[in-house]
Amino acid sequence: MRKVILALQLLFLASCAQEEVSKQQADGPKNVILMIGDGMGEAEIALTRNYEFDSGPGLYIDTLENSASAIVISVRDDNPDKFSFVGDSASGATVLATGKLTAVRRISTAAGSGDAIPTIIEAAKAKGFNTGLVTTATITDASPAAFGSHVQNRYCMKAGDAPCREGEKPIIDQYLELGIDVLLGGGQNLLPAAYDNGTVEDFATTQGYKIVKDRQSLLNSDLSAKEGNFLGVFASHHLEREWQGKDGKWAELLPVDENGLVIFPKAERCEANPAFEGMPTLEQMTDRALRELSAKQNDQGFFLMIEGASIDKAAHDADPCGSMGEMLAFDRTIKMVMEYATQTPGTVVIVTADHGGATQNIHHPYYYGDRTADEVPGLYKLLLSKGGHEMVAYYGGNREPDQPHTGINVPVFSYGLPEDMMFKGTIRQTDIHGVMENYLFN
Repeated sequence: MRKVILALQLLFLASCAQEEVSKQQADGPKNVILMIGDGMGEAEIALTRNYEFDSGPGLYIDTLENSASAIVISVRDDNPDKFSFVGDSASGATVLATGKLTAVRRISTAAGSGDAIPTIIEAAKAKGFNTGLVTTATITDASPAAFGSHVQNRYCMKAGDAPCREGEKPIIDQYLELGIDVLLGGGQNLLPAAYDNGTVEDFATTQGYKIVKDRQSLLNSDLSAKEGNFLGVFASHHLEREWQGKDGKWAELLPVDENGLVIFPKAERCEANPAFEGMPTLEQMTDRALRELSAKQNDQGFFLMIEGASIDKAAHDADPCGSMGEMLAFDRTIKMVMEYATQTPGTVVIVTADHGGATQNIHHPYYYGDRTADEVPGLYKLLLSKGGHEMVAYYGGNREPDQPHTGINVPVFSYGLPEDMMFKGTIRQTDIHGVMENYLFN
């Protein structure tokens, strides 16, 4: 009888705890942290897992329990009724920011018509939420841009950029006019650009932005005033990648011997990229963003987008070491964000990608035997894993340095969503926006 009473007491306490969590979700501030691994398909995750952990445990992303698979597609600009299937960062981020399909290179504008599509950050600002964008790319790159601007071409970043159409406001101008609370990434080249009779930097200052341009200032400067905003730009364009191949080499076309047979390379390890020294990590930028938004916390909460951008940029270059180094940096940042979320009631974390990349992990040379170059086309790099095992990173295109995206599904992980909002099974990428909006605003 005592066991039955104890069991009932435990059930009652568990019920009370769940009611308290539900009450906090319903009544307290609500935060959504969307983490985008740009070009982070399962192939990029697998390559990193194999290299760093010999396919065993070690990646934090592998410990996330609530997962689904998202179908990624875009539409054609010349005929929006036709699917294009493979997207880019602009179309993929637009889907996440707006819930609507569009064409490649478009930033939260409709395919064909060019009409602006409202974004979740615009809705959040209108409802009193704080907002932030963090990226290892230029802050006006396609993924962050889709959340805070509307342009016909993703490369309309600042005044004077050729893709900007007559009368169209560049991405950086729209960010500052919208008043996004925290902006962190690359893009020092944006600050001298013209804005009215001054510069972008002048305008940002008048808008109440505290501006920092180096890692020390990011780490050591005081938090912005409660009403102020925070802008950090730490490279002229994109931040450098943390890793590189030996001597900076990417994957290459395989050479052949006098008989026309492929000469397979020796396996190599990745190395630290000396150009990254002195730059802030994605973790450090994210930590600052979370502290800024927490200090500015209000009755509503915040929306924060964090992007590991160069998982994709390295894949375009057929640079597997660069891609894996950025994947590990993104993975460490996920862990840090999850620690914040578990200590901050009402916080939801969603981890996903905008599209898949070109990276593949293929058979070792022992599998092939003698092969001609025609039989092993594409760009090839033989790597030596941390555990001493040889593995191949391969890119199917011969074009250097622009490997294409792929139309594979991308993973979706989540934490903190109510049961009826959780992502399960195979979903559409468009579903993610609706869940974020529903959680924040309803």
